[in-house]
Amino acid sequence: MRDLMVRYGVVAHIVGLAAFLAWVYGGTRLELLTAVPWLSLGVLEMTWLCPALRKGETLPAARRRVTHNLVRDPLLYLALCFGLYLLVQGLNGGRALVLDAAGGGWSLASSPLGWGPSCVDRADVPQAMFLVLPAWAVVLGIRHGVTRRGKLVLLRLLVANGALLGLVGVVQFLCGTDRILGLRPATEPFFASFPYTNHAGAYFVLLSALSLGLFVQAWLDEVDRRLAIWLGVALAGNLAAAICSLSRAAIVWALLLMLLGGLYAIRHAWHLVSSDMRFKAVTVFLLVWLLGGAFWLLVPRNNPVVQEIRAIPWSTLGQETLGARAPQVAFAWQLWREHPWFGVGCGGFRHYAALQVEGSVRATWHRGGEQVHHDGVQVLAEYGLVGGGLLLAAVVALMAPVIRRLRIAHVTFAGEWSGEPWLLFRVSPVTVLLLAGVALTCLTSLIDLPFRSPAILATWCVALACAPAFLPAKENRTSPATLPSVAGARKPVAPDAVP
Repeated sequence: MRDLMVRYGVVAHIVGLAAFLAWVYGGTRLELLTAVPWLSLGVLEMTWLCPALRKGETLPAARRRVTHNLVRDPLLYLALCFGLYLLVQGLNGGRALVLDAAGGGWSLASSPLGWGPSCVDRADVPQAMFLVLPAWAVVLGIRHGVTRRGKLVLLRLLVANGALLGLVGVVQFLCGTDRILGLRPATEPFFASFPYTNHAGAYFVLLSALSLGLFVQAWLDEVDRRLAIWLGVALAGNLAAAICSLSRAAIVWALLLMLLGGLYAIRHAWHLVSSDMRFKAVTVFLLVWLLGGAFWLLVPRNNPVVQEIRAIPWSTLGQETLGARAPQVAFAWQLWREHPWFGVGCGGFRHYAALQVEGSVRATWHRGGEQVHHDGVQVLAEYGLVGGGLLLAAVVALMAPVIRRLRIAHVTFAGEWSGEPWLLFRVSPVTVLLLAGVALTCLTSLIDLPFRSPAILATWCVALACAPAFLPAKENRTSPATLPSVAGARKPVAPDAVP
């Protein structure tokens, strides 16, 4: 038991935090998140108390290593700076409504320090804190307290939790209940534990991409092949949840994952498996799409999924997505130009929109006009160049090891896998599909607000922090067959060598 705690203690804490956020309304109900600071601190505490041991390493030596690496990690200081930035916004807020006697309208009073960062309503600061705190905690925990194998286990547990939550959502969908998880009455469309269906769709699409990568990796690994069937079940559950969420973006992304992801998986494995397994893979792929076609033709037209797919305006998709949100984005840009350095404060967009935009104009905005529905622009408007720069620097710090290791993989495998010229098919499918899920979430954020859900943001950060583990850490001029499969190397196998 002690060995398991040392090996997977941090993993268990991260899974507990991510699962809590997902099951408790996607982390969007502030009054129910009192456990989040303690769970986040628990991850950081466990990272130092029980970090996973390297070969031949003692626990005190591991703690010294974690301390040494942690104090040199730029993400720690970015987290502290952003937390301080939010604290200053809160202390320098809120801003009272003032009646302009001359103009006959209402405006917001200046903050106590008019030149510094501030917020309109101090109650918005805890919501922002609870949004970013879990993300920082899981990133630091993964980078310093989890081994390569532990990251694989972590991702598998996350997709399993997502599949279970998706199953609950599908059952609720089929039963037509109006209560979220059978507890809280809902006045708006919801799915599973998410009060906002587009949040649910983005969450399950991300997990679907992770599930597909993990499934392919397990199927190609003789040691882990026994888990492939369970990962396949998790994949089916997350895809079904993404589609049944009735989020149009999620439906489109899920169908693309089924098509392009399936083709990628077959192409990736083509030279690594026997002809018998190739036949099985192609048969399963075609069978899935045949069943999908049968569902489309045989299910009644009043089926909600069919109705939602038919309602997608393919001919005017750009206008219905980016175009419909253009007025909100334009107003957010205007706010940023007026407050370039510190923005209008966390949650400030909706307050300014309520005051400075006439009701008749606001009524023409896309549904949910209190948010920009473009996460990047909203971050810039509310946090300015300073706060937005801190968040961008954190993303760059997460992406840097991925890019560096992709370059190492290119050098390591170049010219040594003569049967495959494309790096895309020479690295682990976990890496490729994990990054695909990360990219799909970013694309969704251009027309919606997935990163406003703590559950999605934490899961997205987990995926990005785990990505380097499935790529080679240093150049290796030996045959790819000598590199561990979990690290992302292909194992060249004679086509008919696998029974």
